[in-house]
Amino acid sequence: MFVFIALTTALISGFASSSGSTNAQTFSSPNLLDTLTLNANAGPSNNGGSSGWAMFFDLIGGTRDVTVTEMSTGSTATANGTFTVELFTRTGTSLGGPVGSGPGSSTDGWTSLGTTTFTQGSTANGVSLLCRIPPILVGAGDTVGVAAKFTGAGPRYYGTGTPPYNIYSDSNLTLITGDGRSAPFTPTGSWFASRAMVGALRYVVNPVSGIGVIGNVTPSDFKLSQNYPNPFNPVTTIEFAVPVRTYVVLSVYNSLGREAAVLVNGEYSPGNYRINWNASGLSSGVYFYTMRAGNFTQTKKLLLVK
Repeated sequence: MFVFIALTTALISGFASSSGSTNAQTFSSPNLLDTLTLNANAGPSNNGGSSGWAMFFDLIGGTRDVTVTEMSTGSTATANGTFTVELFTRTGTSLGGPVGSGPGSSTDGWTSLGTTTFTQGSTANGVSLLCRIPPILVGAGDTVGVAAKFTGAGPRYYGTGTPPYNIYSDSNLTLITGDGRSAPFTPTGSWFASRAMVGALRYVVNPVSGIGVIGNVTPSDFKLSQNYPNPFNPVTTIEFAVPVRTYVVLSVYNSLGREAAVLVNGEYSPGNYRINWNASGLSSGVYFYTMRAGNFTQTKKLLLVK
């Protein structure tokens, strides 16, 4: 895990019955987290492929977890036309050949995040508009391989012929790009390197580390699970589920109703998520965590014992 993140005013209209309180409480003011942009090759593209081709690239996290929320990409689409991109991710690099081997030559280790419709910019065979995509979560220091498979248009890229690959980076995220394959996830077709992505990635720095996706099944309802272990010292796990793309805020409050931590704070695609929260900076005691997503609100109690 493209999506923009901003905190809303935290408001609890009474804790859950286990809290022992029914008083309405108003908490901290909004705290805006910046959406950042990592530009890939500025183009113009000097080559391209056909519908069904895929581009492969790697994302490497810096010192904090980040979530990539949007991207733009070069394509062969007509001006203002549309095309779709199916995004796949894997743990570790996506790069390498030849055509009959390497991560892009089979489906082993890959997970589909879903298909997104892109809109081409005002120039044919140019760069698309920025588009929201399923969040790609990149842990601090981790390498996440990404494949973007095009349908309805082909990828356009800046080809330098042979490796070394092109590297674009800032202090939070590194993009290594990349490969192109005419028959992705098979040991046939053609493999091309280096093919630099033309466009940009947009991302946010996660407010806490350890947010991950659980499986690939879409839940039928919103859900906030009880943390485990509970009591805990000082690390605990919280899971939540969203059935539709929605903005989620998950905050922790102390027994006086004061906000102690913001664990989730952004727009999420349908899915099941897990957070590993380290509360080492807090004192022992009873805390409450509240999830807000659309019209869904739920609060649960947790106990920190040191």
